Amino acid sequence: MIDESSLILPASWRSALDPRRGDAPASGGRGPDAAAGDGLAAATAANGDVIGRVLAGPEQDPELKDRAHAYLGGAADPAGAAVVAITLLQESRGRPGLPGFVEAWAAHHGTVFAACAFAEMAVLAMASETTRTGTTWQGLRYRRPADRWPLWGPIGEREGHRLRVLLAMAGDLEYGEAVERLAAHRRTPLQRIAVSYAVPDRMDWVEECCAAPPPAQGKDVLFWWMLLFALGSGHHLDLLQSPVPKWALRSTPRALGTVLDGIGAAAAPLIADMLDQPSQAPVRRLQVKALSLLPSDEAFGLLLHRIEDRYVPFGLIEAMERFPARALRLLGAASAGTSKAAAIAGELLSAHVPAHHERAAGLLDGLPAEARDAVATRYEALRRPADAAPEDLPELLTAPPWERPEVPRDDWEDPPDPLPVPIPRPGAWAGPDRLPRILLRGRGRALPPSATRHLLTMMAMCEHDRVYPGLEEMGRLCDPASLTQFSWAVFRWWRLNGAPAKDGWALTQLGVLGDDDTVRRLAPMIREWPGEGLHKLAERGLEVLAALGTEVALMHLHGIALKVRFKGLKALAQARVEGIAAELGLTPEQLGDRLVPSLGLDAAGGLTLDYGPRRFWVGFDEQLKPYVTDESGKRRAALPKPGVKDDPELAPAAYRRFAGLRKDVRTVAADQVGRLERAMTDQRLWTAAEFGAHVAGHPLVFHIARRLVWLAEDAGTVTPFRLAEDRTLADVADEAYTLPGSAGVRIAHPTKLGGTLGPWQELFADYEILQPFQQLARPVHNLTEAERTSWRLERFAGLKVPSGAVVRLERLGWERGEPEGGGSQNRVSRTLPGGLFAVIDLDPGLAIGAIDATPEQVLERVWIDERTDVYRRGAQERHTFGELDPLTASELLLHLTELADKAL
Repeated sequence: MIDESSLILPASWRSALDPRRGDAPASGGRGPDAAAGDGLAAATAANGDVIGRVLAGPEQDPELKDRAHAYLGGAADPAGAAVVAITLLQESRGRPGLPGFVEAWAAHHGTVFAACAFAEMAVLAMASETTRTGTTWQGLRYRRPADRWPLWGPIGEREGHRLRVLLAMAGDLEYGEAVERLAAHRRTPLQRIAVSYAVPDRMDWVEECCAAPPPAQGKDVLFWWMLLFALGSGHHLDLLQSPVPKWALRSTPRALGTVLDGIGAAAAPLIADMLDQPSQAPVRRLQVKALSLLPSDEAFGLLLHRIEDRYVPFGLIEAMERFPARALRLLGAASAGTSKAAAIAGELLSAHVPAHHERAAGLLDGLPAEARDAVATRYEALRRPADAAPEDLPELLTAPPWERPEVPRDDWEDPPDPLPVPIPRPGAWAGPDRLPRILLRGRGRALPPSATRHLLTMMAMCEHDRVYPGLEEMGRLCDPASLTQFSWAVFRWWRLNGAPAKDGWALTQLGVLGDDDTVRRLAPMIREWPGEGLHKLAERGLEVLAALGTEVALMHLHGIALKVRFKGLKALAQARVEGIAAELGLTPEQLGDRLVPSLGLDAAGGLTLDYGPRRFWVGFDEQLKPYVTDESGKRRAALPKPGVKDDPELAPAAYRRFAGLRKDVRTVAADQVGRLERAMTDQRLWTAAEFGAHVAGHPLVFHIARRLVWLAEDAGTVTPFRLAEDRTLADVADEAYTLPGSAGVRIAHPTKLGGTLGPWQELFADYEILQPFQQLARPVHNLTEAERTSWRLERFAGLKVPSGAVVRLERLGWERGEPEGGGSQNRVSRTLPGGLFAVIDLDPGLAIGAIDATPEQVLERVWIDERTDVYRRGAQERHTFGELDPLTASELLLHLTELADKAL
């Protein structure tokens, strides 16, 4: 990372050189290496024929030819040395092993000569002719605007870097001679930039370069890094006559350290632009680190503006420690509002105020109003209530066993004091002064910092298969809401600090101390983590949900198993669900019925919200969206906020209860509506008892079930029926129907309703029953006679459709095939009854991780077989679409028809 000690602009850039600095050589402050001179002589001799051919080329400049021969004959001619160097560079194509030119020149002719030869390289170009057989070098000449430039890549940076170090170490007389001699090597704008890079303390030369910066396009843009390394103040940035290209500065410690050393806080916008470009995690961390070092409101604000970037909060935390007063002021203002960014800023502020409470108290009166309110709220929370006295706390929090030397620590012992070896120690980020205070039961006293530190040690002992028993005692001692809040804050503070792997217990402990609100906040993160490269974290998140084991936790676990866009995570969740089902002797579908939470609803499937002097009732529509009615029966747009006349305890609790219900129902609705639609297309069978307990009798599922037509199958008789609002059953004539105890129950597919489909449609229209998904109005499709005897569906072959439309088939149970050459997925398939697959071959195929790279797909063929890779088999061995039952064939054709409707 950047060595912060080097980022203060020194009084003399040369005398301040230190081997630890970003612009110091890897080997420290050594002089020229004589061995490099011998290496260059050997490379020159080995490539003598190449050099000769180039110098004899038809476009070779005669003057440069003479100077090169003079240099090869032993003359100390910088231009001749530059000609030979560029010839060797072109011949080697920058391969490793080429000797350092600057090192060699300095060893044979001195540092001043090396500086002049380096500057001469900036005015030369190699003429060439490219044919089918390759490139022929046709001589060296002075550069023209359209000429390619071979040097200023990694090799040029290496050579320039070494020259700059040698000049920095030179004595005053030698350095003065170098500056004097280099004045004659500033003939072109690009050469002037190379010279200013070598001797950046000539500010007049730097300002001249700023007036003629490199172009924003073409080969000469590679000179930008040199110019940026020459800048010595923020004023130089203002003098530039064109914007700095976003990619001009490489994100390396040397590059960023040098620029920050030169122009300081003025570099903030430049680095922020770099942060906005796609890059790998180490690069982003370095860019954030660089911004966190800059002592300005602008730099801190640029980080705040990008606070939702997963790498930025850790940099902000470092900046908060360097500039605590600035952090109080800017975080206070940024935490206002309800956005995600404001919430993260609020979390950082909540950790910052306790750690700097004295400074916060002194600054309060001088803060802007918005920031003052945010800081004052958190400061006041530190003052009340008082800490509990040591004698009022259990021994576990005053003299825990891991601080008693007489307790053996060779293995886990019998409760109550089982200790792991070694005792885990929370990282430095997990300080009590950064986390919320924990209130004791009754909320009249709080845990002192020393006790909180011991609690953190207990939390650090948490593993997914064992928990330190002392945490149970903490649950009895502490206020439940306060302890849960602390648990979540520990997890979030760990994440904001970069989620160090050795402190993974910060996630695991949520499975012990979390609650349903923890689940509601954690589950969406688990669903997204694989897309951020955090698959292992998502896997451990599933363990947390399983460990909590509440209705809401298992609901979210089951929801991830049913629907998530990452195959690996979905498979892990399914394995978890199947394991739980096997332990209970159930199928995954049967377990799914039992995992639908009742959410505290009453037997009628509603909820009463008591505000004291007034009450409200919650109901649900066909999509399970909750609505509220008041005491007059009037439906309201939203639940009103508690007023001054409402009960001060009942009303806020009821309001929070409804907010939690809405979040849970939003998750349940998406899962259950989709689950029941799949049950219809898969023709899942419930027993009469299961139907009564988990469908008709469930307070939430009932709201979906009563808007569907069901089939009762008993002794060869099939009877369609529906659920009335009073939970009684009725047939298509609206007559009462009694479900036999021996019957099996399915959701009716329109292909199963025969001549009753029309009457059922009329009945639902008369009662104005809206369905949660297409059932009675679902299109029914049939195979043609020719298609029934074929293994291919020719009517869909050759269609061109958007790639996104193909990807959306995954929501209907289709899966992408394994990647083939070039990482392309060239088919999608869907499992059918009887062990068959429907397969769509794609051209050019879906590019993994880059769907937009191939925006369109041609459906080459649609076929059926028992495998997804055998369409080349002989026709006599094939399966045909006629093997499918009418329902399966209809659903398959429905998917394909909807895809065809999007054809381009």
